[in-house]
Order: sequence, then C-alpha cells, then structure tokens
Amino acid sequence: MAIRLKLRLARASDRERSIEVVALVNSGYEVAEPEILLPSGVARELGLLPRLPEGSMVKEYFLADGSTTRLVWIPRAVRVYVVEEDRVEGGVESSVLVSDRAREPLISDKLAGRLGIVALDIGGGLWCFRDEIGKRARRTR
Repeated sequence: MAIRLKLRLARASDRERSIEVVALVNSGYEVAEPEILLPSGVARELGLLPRLPEGSMVKEYFLADGSTTRLVWIPRAVRVYVVEEDRVEGGVESSVLVSDRAREPLISDKLAGRLGIVALDIGGGLWCFRDEIGKRARRTR
C-alpha cells in the first residue's frame, strides 16, 4: 500500500476550471518548489494541453533507475487542495510536469510538505495533517 490522497486541482489562470484526482505521495520525487506530475489526459482535462501556457518548456529529468526522460514543465499552473470528508486544505500554487507514460498523478516532496501532509506509515497507507500529529491517523484513498 502507499499514501494516496484526493486532490482538487484548480487551474491557476482560470479558477472556474478544476478537477478532482487521486494522487500518490512520492517522497522520492525531490524538487526545489512544489510540483505535481500529471498524466497527459489529466493535463488535457485542465486545459493545459494541447496548447501549452506561456513559460512552459521541455526539461530533462533523471529517474531513480539512472535513466533520463523529457517531460513538459508548466510553471505555477495549478492550485492544489487536499479534499477530505471533514476538511479541505491547501490552495498551494504548484508547477506541473506532464507525462505521456504516467498512470497516476504524483505529489512531490515539497508539495506534500506545503499541503501539511505527514506520513505515519507509508507501507500501511497511514498519514495525517501536520496539525493532527498524535491526534489522528488517516487512511489512504
């Protein structure tokens, strides 16, 4: 098991356009600023493809197995919210990476931190918000 969260992604340039997805928290996805990797179909739903927003570029990324891949990077493209039954947290501005090969959205380390996500038991899918440490354990989606 892993930690998966229900997210609301709102297009930064069009607050009316938003979608909900389930995304995997990936602590090994290390970046300098909040970022979320999206399958190309999800990026299309948000209107980020096929016409890329200004400032977008293709970047080369190194993968855990030592290989490299080229992905489309869209700066500050979305606001990200964690959606739980009892609360919604976030509104974190995040850049987007678009991948044709991804099967599910991935939450970077910096985005998870800004959203206040704390992993309690990664293998067991347990997590909480930072203000819930020692008070509550939530289960993955």
